[in-house]
Amino acid sequence: MHLPALALGRCAGRCTLGKGRRLTRRALAAIAAGVVLLGLLGWGSYTIWADHQQEQARMEALDAGRRFATDLATYSFENLDNSLSVVRGNSVGEFAGQYTQVASNLKDMIVQYKATSSAEIIAAGLAETGPDSAEVVVFLDQTVTNSNSQEPWVDRNRMQLSLVRDGGEWKFANVQLL
Repeated sequence: MHLPALALGRCAGRCTLGKGRRLTRRALAAIAAGVVLLGLLGWGSYTIWADHQQEQARMEALDAGRRFATDLATYSFENLDNSLSVVRGNSVGEFAGQYTQVASNLKDMIVQYKATSSAEIIAAGLAETGPDSAEVVVFLDQTVTNSNSQEPWVDRNRMQLSLVRDGGEWKFANVQLL
């Protein structure tokens, strides 16, 4: 019997594969096991790769959220335009417009009172993630100084940042104080 009969399962005992070459059931079982093993290895490798990609995206979103929260809460009257432009550059959508308006309203006051602020992240975590969006909760202490106060004070801020992927990068879509 030739190979087409083998494929149809009509091979009892031994099958020939051309001139004098025969496949035994044991050889056929070994080939089938090899094919199954290759399939399992491929599936397992893909699963590991997909899990790694998801974890990497989660870590990138968390890192971006931490960085954005720090950028948002850190400024100095001496280089305020730079601080504001960093936040604007990492913002998209409606939030970008709102931030620009709020920042322009506060800018004169920050300069007038020689205000500075530095942020320290206390804790941060992901509340929710998807392939193109994430919700990052950040606990940060914001140390503020200005010409009206002789001593700096600490504001303990809790915020939730909504992030979206834009051009392959994480960007601010919204921020909400908690």
